Amino acid sequence: MVKLINISNDGDVAVRSIPFKSIALEVLQILLQLIPMGHVTTYKALADLMGVHPRYVGVLIRGNKSPIVVPCHRVVKSDGSLGGYTFNGLSNVEFKRKVLEVEGVRVVNRRVPKEYILSKLIN
Repeated sequence: MVKLINISNDGDVAVRSIPFKSIALEVLQILLQLIPMGHVTTYKALADLMGVHPRYVGVLIRGNKSPIVVPCHRVVKSDGSLGGYTFNGLSNVEFKRKVLEVEGVRVVNRRVPKEYILSKLIN
């Protein structure tokens, strides 16, 4: 749980607790929106920005209720391999590959070449 403290203009203090996963999911959704079409980033790059383990990024991405709109398909493993992808409750890495290629990302032998991978989203 994360504690949020709100102090009003009148000096009243309100404290509320929010589950960490809720905040992490919101932060991740914002970061995913920063990945431009035609590029990808890695689970590790996102994890480094968020201060979490790359596998936790994968757990959060699996909970994405709006694939395509929130472009989780633009996240790959550090070695460029596609990683997983679930669409409509079904594992479908081939769909991920097709969407990336439509967006201008080349995929060779199920890997994205380094020139398409953004290792840093924020300088």
